[in-house]
Amino acid sequence: MIDSSCSLHGVSSHHGHRLDPLYWCNNKESEDEPSWCGACQCKESSTTYYFCNECCVSYHKECVESSPLIKSPLHPKHYLQLFAHRGLTMTHYHDSKIISCSYCGSSVGGDRTTLFYYCFICKFSLYPVCARRPSFLNYQKRHEHTLNHFPRKNDLICDVCGVVDSKSLIYVCLQCDFVVHKNCIYLPFVIKIARHDHRLSFTYSHLRVLLSCGVCHQRIEENYGKYYCTKDCNYVVHSKCATRRNVWDGKELEEEPEEEYENLNSFEVIGDGIIQHFSHSHHMKFEKKITGILYYENKRCQACVLPFYGGNVYNCMDSKCDFVLHEACANLPRTKQHIAHPYPFILQVSDTKNCFFCEYCDRFSCGFRYVCCKGDESISIDVRCAAISEPLYHQSHPHPLFLSNELGKHKPCSMCRKNSIRTLNCIECDFCLCFHCATLPYKVKYEHDEHFITLSYEENASLNWCEVCEKTLDSYKWLYTCNECGVAFHIACLLGKCAFYVKPAQNLSFASHKFNIILINGLTRPICEECKSRCQDKLMIQELYDGKEITACYRHWEENDI
Repeated sequence: MIDSSCSLHGVSSHHGHRLDPLYWCNNKESEDEPSWCGACQCKESSTTYYFCNECCVSYHKECVESSPLIKSPLHPKHYLQLFAHRGLTMTHYHDSKIISCSYCGSSVGGDRTTLFYYCFICKFSLYPVCARRPSFLNYQKRHEHTLNHFPRKNDLICDVCGVVDSKSLIYVCLQCDFVVHKNCIYLPFVIKIARHDHRLSFTYSHLRVLLSCGVCHQRIEENYGKYYCTKDCNYVVHSKCATRRNVWDGKELEEEPEEEYENLNSFEVIGDGIIQHFSHSHHMKFEKKITGILYYENKRCQACVLPFYGGNVYNCMDSKCDFVLHEACANLPRTKQHIAHPYPFILQVSDTKNCFFCEYCDRFSCGFRYVCCKGDESISIDVRCAAISEPLYHQSHPHPLFLSNELGKHKPCSMCRKNSIRTLNCIECDFCLCFHCATLPYKVKYEHDEHFITLSYEENASLNWCEVCEKTLDSYKWLYTCNECGVAFHIACLLGKCAFYVKPAQNLSFASHKFNIILINGLTRPICEECKSRCQDKLMIQELYDGKEITACYRHWEENDI
């Protein structure tokens, strides 16, 4: 049993080994502070710890010596009762299985046994280590006077964030009429967010002009704290919006030097119209298309994997090499900050044998990709999604579109009707686009039509069926149409889910799949193993399955494997 003169109500119920003061044994004083407490599962720091030599687990002194009933300076009106239960049992007393400590905000409960204090009347909870905190705080960087806890639940507006938050503890300075939430006291003073190119600084000052928030696009209230760009960009953000986890990387940058990622050039100029691109070993030559249409059915840009329908290109000067880039793709930045991710991305040339999924549009691709520079290679986006910025002006809608601010909430795309967790929204109406639809190519070619096929956003009752599948068209959804010939296509029939964005290639791998993507030239069309008929797609997939080579239309492979 536990050797201590205190009652040890909280820990003795689930721990049968001897506990010793941490800094009295095993030379623990040279080690870092324990990362979490074995009793309350909280990382909130304490002045003294107990340590179990057999389990190598640390315990807050406050948890080990916790009394069954206390009055906390943070909740003076009622007694707090000690609990050591799993979160499931809290449904008898609380609306939710998971509740939060009112002081530090960490989750209490869940599947692990947790020690905490609880007030049944107010549904107020505290970790034992937090329950011993004083009722005042001194943080002169935020406010020059001592801040005292205000225990009453009033709808007081925080001077730092400008909103009412009934879940947060409130601290006040009576002589200054200053009100602040506990979780706003330590907000950073200088930050870098995903939505803006420069650092932002916190201020209470009045603005020279009335501006809307750069994240939520709602009005900025003059009398409360906000973040602003010090480089005269007229860019301002609400305190709460700026410090959301999908906007800010969590770093305080005050007194930190500007962290500039080396802005490497994508290519070196060798001579007149000749470059050495970082992605290719040969020299490339600029070709300017002035008249006519440049269209190669089987030749695609190595970066965006789209065909060439006109415009300027860089071609490899080696006659045996088919490496080619759109002019815009050749100039892609090596590092890029994206509106939907708090960390910068680095441009990476995909291995020709390995493909990837774009995190934002859910497309399978073999082109260039942007990878999170913090080492999280699971976050990869293709160059089309990387080009999305705010505001986005899309041909389909008269108003500008902005990235959704409802973290974790799915919303149906106005075009495809599919729910997406990441959408581009209109702030003037209910229109929104998912990244998949926002990056659809405006014009494409169809092998049986000499004209360009363009994306149509207007309802057209005269177009009744798809030229490819000969099935009925939904006039409320986008279509690809040829205005000259009066024909229309389902987007999926013309492009496929991903087929338009991949190149024919051999010996590819994705996850556990090893496969080949084969171009069907029209002279021979193998029989598809899925539909048992000759494939009508431009691409087919060959892969080994149980030692047997399987050939299938690309669309079937998309449906079954992607």
